[in-house]
Amino acid sequence: MWFEQVYSGGITLAFVAAACYLSYPFNKWDVGRAYRRNYGTNQRVALTKRDHRLTGNQYVIADLDSIKG
Repeated sequence: MWFEQVYSGGITLAFVAAACYLSYPFNKWDVGRAYRRNYGTNQRVALTKRDHRLTGNQYVIADLDSIKG
């Protein structure tokens, strides 16, 4: 019946909302800011591109050992 769809829709919306809104306190607790990756500045975007160019992976931070030569 129609009321069975209301229950499943409500449960689905609750889980989606929980996934969206619970990420903030866990990220704040874990890394100290609201989002894990902050691309709000041009400098951060440039550093991410540099890391991808030097290491082949944007999530691996480039250090002096990653420079070939």
